Amino acid sequence: MTERTFSYLTDQLRSHAALHPDRTALFIDGRPDLLYGEWDRRSEALARGLLAAGGVRRGDRIGIFFGDMDWADYATAYLGALKAGVAVVHLPVRLPDEELERRARQSGMTGIVHGRIPPPKTSAVAWARHLDEMSVAGDAPVDLVHRPDDDAEVVYSSGTTGKARGVVVSHQNLATAGGPPSVMAHDEPTPMVASVNLGITASATTVSMVLNATPTTLVLAPPGDADRMGALIEQHAASTVMMTPHLAVQMIREGVLDRYDLSSVTTVATASAFLHPPLACALLAAMGRASVIGAYSASQAKPAVTIGTFDPARPMSVGRPARGTHVLITDEHGAELPHGQVGRIWLRADGTPPRVRMDADAEASGVPAGGWCDTGDLGHTDENGELYLFDRESDAVRTTGGLVSSLRVEAVLFEHPAVADVAVVGTAESEVAAAVVPARGATRDPELLLAALVGHAKDRLEPHEIPSTVWVVDELPRNDLGKVVKRSIRSRFKAATRPSAPAAGTGTSTSAPHSTGAS
Repeated sequence: MTERTFSYLTDQLRSHAALHPDRTALFIDGRPDLLYGEWDRRSEALARGLLAAGGVRRGDRIGIFFGDMDWADYATAYLGALKAGVAVVHLPVRLPDEELERRARQSGMTGIVHGRIPPPKTSAVAWARHLDEMSVAGDAPVDLVHRPDDDAEVVYSSGTTGKARGVVVSHQNLATAGGPPSVMAHDEPTPMVASVNLGITASATTVSMVLNATPTTLVLAPPGDADRMGALIEQHAASTVMMTPHLAVQMIREGVLDRYDLSSVTTVATASAFLHPPLACALLAAMGRASVIGAYSASQAKPAVTIGTFDPARPMSVGRPARGTHVLITDEHGAELPHGQVGRIWLRADGTPPRVRMDADAEASGVPAGGWCDTGDLGHTDENGELYLFDRESDAVRTTGGLVSSLRVEAVLFEHPAVADVAVVGTAESEVAAAVVPARGATRDPELLLAALVGHAKDRLEPHEIPSTVWVVDELPRNDLGKVVKRSIRSRFKAATRPSAPAAGTGTSTSAPHSTGAS
């Protein structure tokens, strides 16, 4: 079994604060809003307040509810709750009221600490108080010793294929070090720039990355603001940039890569979704010194992860297992498949307790023995242990000609200059369909666009992989992680093709699908 470095996040913050109290931890939209020493002091004050408050005990679960760019308070609440021995439930402010209620009851939250935006009123928790109201000043640090198996937090999956699943994370699992060495270890760190929504798994991971690395300044751009992201990279001469694939799409669509000096970037770190090869190539062309590094995992499988550096010669690779990570490919019955054969991807990490799912749903059939976590994806390995992603199991298109990778088809369509963004799904007729955001100046006529894309794809894809239907949209439906919600596209395709139904949309203007005999 591989040994792993183990250190609690709370200890890491105290260590960083002692060594570099006046170093900026967080620049929030260009403002130096949180120093390491201040972060440590403020989180201690919240820990005191939580332990002093009636009804809050070690081992309880509380929600933290912060929105907009309220990162300083979010980071304070997160580490303060951990210092008090309270498990944190991360809550995005745009969560529908009924989903907030569901998560509160499922996780057993006793209360919610919030920032400028108060949470909706719910009978599922006993109290909801502002961070400042809960904090108690003092000089003595909270003297609490964590146990490795104590609950540290509850995170929820993205919910792109159904209801978001809650996963309980222990302190040992959370604190197990891992990640790209170029991101996680800076001897003399230069700022990292990131654009992440608050209250999701990615925001929790972003905070922990700041603490896992040498004390590093994290520069936070407003989520979804590609231009501001480019400006902050240039302003801070950032060496590391953390972005979602969707932000890469926006930076390319809006000309950000050409407007700003991005030559300081040496590492582009991506996660949360597959970065299509044409997007990776565009980033590399604009950032001549950079490598594009991707981390592949699943919310219930961490810290198991594969790490890969993008190589145009292996465009579908998501890298090799990180230290202590194991990968297994099986058929639907749980039997291991040989290298090169596509099947279900399972992950497992040595030296740390597994994350525990909160829902009572049965796992997929064919679960292999040995503590493996189902990623929900399909892929294969090569003889060197490198993992290649095929598709999300629920997104792969089952056609009469065979199983089609929507990711592969999207990668080919992204190469066409008329395509700014695209998502591929299957139709009720077992054919391939594409929702396309046209590039600026490109045709919005679905018939002309389909003809152009079919002509482009015919030498790159098999006949059964080529889209037979195109739907022109202004934007694709996405969640807070920037992931495309393909079930929404499938349902809208279905609605738009009913004779009695009006054309469906994404909240903006659309055109109805157009079909040909292309496949």
